[in-house]
Amino acid sequence: MRFLPGQEVEIASKEEGLIGSYYVATIVKYIQNEFYLVQYKELLREDESGPLTEVIRGEDIRPTPPAKSLPTAAGFAMLDRVDALYNDGWWTGRITGKEGSTYIVHFENSGERLAFLDSDLRMHLEWINSNWIATTRRRTLLPQKQNID
Repeated sequence: MRFLPGQEVEIASKEEGLIGSYYVATIVKYIQNEFYLVQYKELLREDESGPLTEVIRGEDIRPTPPAKSLPTAAGFAMLDRVDALYNDGWWTGRITGKEGSTYIVHFENSGERLAFLDSDLRMHLEWINSNWIATTRRRTLLPQKQNID
């Protein structure tokens, strides 16, 4: 898939400790041989003088997920696989509880369990063969203050 200048995309991190996370960026230009110059939306240069720009391989770039990945009025269900906006990137985890208006998300890679508002969550979709594929969704509604480990 060829990305166009100005297109908003997500970049897969390949850095140790950040693998599995995606960061929003804009395509600045196509370079050659499936490499792109991108500018990140939230990540800054080391000296924090402005947005970070990098040359990225095309295989590490995907379009932003469609709006259908955003939460519905019914919210999320127990064990839904979600992406959570955390530390300027999207990280994949599972809903393991709900406390008030926040959802508890368990991240398998780190073992962390963190609380998120639904505005910082989206249903997890996989980018496979240039198509967004929904992961299995479980419809066990979450009673308040229920957690699973």
